Amino acid sequence: MVNNTSVDILLSGFSDADAEALRAAAGALGRSASRGDPVNDDKATFVLAAAYDESGLRSLRAAASEDRRPWCFCVPSGDRSLIAAACFAREGRVLLMPPEGRELRRTLSALDEEAKERSSGAHAFAGLDKLEAEFSWKTSVFDVSRVCRRLAGLLAEAGFYPDRSSEDECALALEEALVNSTEHGNLGLDSALRPDDPLQEDRYELERSKRMADPAYGDKLVRISLAMDRDQATMVLEDEGEGFDVSRIDMEPSGLDVSGKGFWLIRRPFDSAAYNPKGNRLTLSRRRPKA
Repeated sequence: MVNNTSVDILLSGFSDADAEALRAAAGALGRSASRGDPVNDDKATFVLAAAYDESGLRSLRAAASEDRRPWCFCVPSGDRSLIAAACFAREGRVLLMPPEGRELRRTLSALDEEAKERSSGAHAFAGLDKLEAEFSWKTSVFDVSRVCRRLAGLLAEAGFYPDRSSEDECALALEEALVNSTEHGNLGLDSALRPDDPLQEDRYELERSKRMADPAYGDKLVRISLAMDRDQATMVLEDEGEGFDVSRIDMEPSGLDVSGKGFWLIRRPFDSAAYNPKGNRLTLSRRRPKA
């Protein structure tokens, strides 16, 4: 539990009445809460932020993405569309207003644990000399998004991505690269299967499902190796596909060439990004930012 002699909960964006009610409810649980601006107040352990409409929620999500602390979005219990929008936000948890004592206690406990995990992660890598790890998955069981979020989070905890937005950019880049490895590499799917008409999109998805279920495709492996030291992190992503002509890679975001599309997104959060000549192995490097 956070030391209750200081303010550990920052309340942002609440009406006067809602702020007082929440502060009283937190106080009844032995917690201290104070209103403030998350941008200028970095002393609190985590943030409870009120959203009364979707525009306000979008602003809060943008602020949360830049903050390393855990956030919880507080939305009116009667606004179903706003609740749904808040639940889809990756940047924070959701608490309905006015909160019930039991639910508030559960939320604060979860935020405490999340804050401890983030803090312990940063300390765990203090003075790191060397780390090496290798992973592999069959394509048919590979959860691309979850793995990418975990890898980006690991690099962030080790100090290679100092804020939430750069961590998210890393996760997005890894997902772009690994979707290419699984779908165009191991599954051998050609982007030409995707028709111009979105209504015909199921043609691509049907073929994808068939190949996932076929051991000749679905059993092919995706391999990831990670090496970190005090100065640099290097990741190698490799598939067992036929590869592609790397000379077709377009370095600009406007490039429409099938084989190169998206490479600008992949290389953006890294200091270097390069495929091997065959096109089935991608090496990504990131130097530790100077403090």
